[in-house]
Amino acid sequence: MANHQNSNKTIAHLSLFEFIFYATTACFNPYLVVFLQSKKFTNTAIGTILSINALVGILAQPFWGVVSDRIQSIKKVFLLCISLSSILLLTMPLYQSYIAYVTILAIITFFDSPLSPLTDAWIIQNIKSIESGNYASIRLWGSLGYAVTVYIMGIIVNKLSPYHAFYSHALLAAITIVIITTKNYDEDISVSPAQAEKSSIKKLLTNRHYIIYLLFAASIMAPHKAAFTYLPNLMSKVGGSNKELGAAMSIMALSEIPMFIIIRRFIYDKKPITLILISSIFFILKQLLYLFARTPTHVIMLQILQGPSYALLLNGHVNYIDDLAPDELKSTAQTLGTAIAFGIGGILGNYGGGLIIDRFDLPILYKVGLAMSVAGAGFFLFSLYKTNEDKTHNPNSFD
Repeated sequence: MANHQNSNKTIAHLSLFEFIFYATTACFNPYLVVFLQSKKFTNTAIGTILSINALVGILAQPFWGVVSDRIQSIKKVFLLCISLSSILLLTMPLYQSYIAYVTILAIITFFDSPLSPLTDAWIIQNIKSIESGNYASIRLWGSLGYAVTVYIMGIIVNKLSPYHAFYSHALLAAITIVIITTKNYDEDISVSPAQAEKSSIKKLLTNRHYIIYLLFAASIMAPHKAAFTYLPNLMSKVGGSNKELGAAMSIMALSEIPMFIIIRRFIYDKKPITLILISSIFFILKQLLYLFARTPTHVIMLQILQGPSYALLLNGHVNYIDDLAPDELKSTAQTLGTAIAFGIGGILGNYGGGLIIDRFDLPILYKVGLAMSVAGAGFFLFSLYKTNEDKTHNPNSFD
């Protein structure tokens, strides 16, 4: 009975942490484009900033993952990164030039970008010994925290200024730090110091299944990231305001919650690869339907597809990577996976999306995104077919 109560307390505390942490992220990332647009930067200039940030993330995420695996503590790295990123965000009102924003946002990204994958690795690590706990049941609280906060921030930014998003981020980051330090978890990685010292990222880069999956994820995330980054452009084009943009982003996050509940109750025992394949169908559908959005209501309702697309992919992503990674590289696998899948996808989506919008128009962005999503899903499905075919001819080929 005592163990059951302790398990419930741990799940509740982790859920609270997820809620506040994603509420914190909702103050910064969704309104960064709005802030940069207020500085009168072009879409290409904004896309360049975001692409540089994505490139920094590709380098920073595995770096911090390796650090956390080597020191065998995710929490210490998380606390350092969230503290520095929130402090630096408070300096945003001090800058004026484009180069200054490029520089400071790159530095902020170096500390901010590993936070989500580190959180995923930390949550998975802490619930493995809890019978009633799973990733989806805790992650849904993150979506709720994001949804509530992003809507409130939309109203604040619309009535006041984008700078208030940075102040709110600092406040919620401080609360996150308090929450994560109020309880000691058994968060040390269960490997010997010798294993941690000998661990090599080469083990991941030579894992065929790991690399093929990340290439697919990057191809599906690039158009998704472009659609998200330039959602303010679409909302403006159909006559919407920042308040309606906040509503769209809130619906986007809220749509993930029922999907996480469905995963927890009905399909949690499905293989991660199944969730990933199902999610790709909805990513494709979302790109297609963007072509027919004509009003703010259309744009807002379209965000319901975030649940069956991104939530399914995220759940499959973290569990599939955790299955593939050796014990001494769990954090590295998650951060490197996010760096490649979301980082490269972010570069392609942010920079390429900005170029497409400036040179052509929004419909072309979604047509390119639709073609890219279909091609990526087709590539991944073919790779799975070939893998199964190879296993049939040589059962020991992937042991």
